[in-house]
Amino acid sequence: MRHRGSHPIHALVLLLAALLCACGGGKATSTPTAPTPAPTPVQLPTLDVLLSEKVLGSAAAKAMMIEYSSLTCPHCADFHTTTLPQLRTAYLDAGTVKLVYRDFPLDNTALSAAMVARCSGDRFFTVLDLLYRGQGSWMSGDLTAGLQRVVAPAGMTASEVVTCLASSELRAGILAMRTAAQTQSGIRATPSFIIGGQTYEGAMPFSYFDALLKALVQ
Repeated sequence: MRHRGSHPIHALVLLLAALLCACGGGKATSTPTAPTPAPTPVQLPTLDVLLSEKVLGSAAAKAMMIEYSSLTCPHCADFHTTTLPQLRTAYLDAGTVKLVYRDFPLDNTALSAAMVARCSGDRFFTVLDLLYRGQGSWMSGDLTAGLQRVVAPAGMTASEVVTCLASSELRAGILAMRTAAQTQSGIRATPSFIIGGQTYEGAMPFSYFDALLKALVQ
């Protein structure tokens, strides 16, 4: 009797079975991935540094103006974006007047923004300018995400913002500064300015400040 050759389909099945056995029974394999490293913890400056006086201009300036401001106050934003640049050119950059900026947050949103500005270190006035100019972009919606977005151009990272906002000591310190302004200096509204020992309220135009400061530096 003649022996019949193997059926082509049968031979193919046997070949596939052999290949499956060689590959571990047909189970898919994958290359293990390295675990994602944990983010590096952000170290904030000491509380004394965070709550230190923020001064714009020469420390040796003949005259001083103290500003009390809230980062959610539209009149404060108007002063910082319109009047302060003129004051910088005429007095602060010339070294005749220095501006001392003090936080007077009117609400929790302003308080959080003030915390982030103080955590920025030597970028403080750059971050302050970003917050005032972008006031409408971070005050509504997710506050943390909004603050992260607006201060990013100054080089502040998302982790820095999160760590900063978690500091209960910094939060309490800024609130204590506001209380001191109320009880010791009689501050009631923002923006308020102390110039030559007198308190002035409101975002007055450059000409108003110009007249006050000229009398002090001449």
